[in-house]
Amino acid sequence: MRRAALAGFVGLVVCVATACGPNTDAYVALQNAMKAHITNQDHRPVASVACTPHVHDTAREETARLRCLVVFKDGTSYTAGATIQNQNSGGTHNRPDAYSWDAPPGS
Repeated sequence: MRRAALAGFVGLVVCVATACGPNTDAYVALQNAMKAHITNQDHRPVASVACTPHVHDTAREETARLRCLVVFKDGTSYTAGATIQNQNSGGTHNRPDAYSWDAPPGS
């Protein structure tokens, strides 16, 4: 299955997440990134994204694996495997998390 990744989009996602408050949970930032990307890049309007488990933060070099239910505005849905990867390693600091997920069927 093809995976969508947000390497170049991560900076924008972090800014959006920061505007939501100083302590946005990692899973909420992932949900927002998925909704925006699938709606705008895959041209499939998303009504909602719900991911579990509720990962609040990631530790240095950690990768969290989640399952996300994506519901489209037309009422169809799919379940995506997703990851949140903490990109801080070695001497790097303050790097944003990277997100990836299974692309919608037919993409």
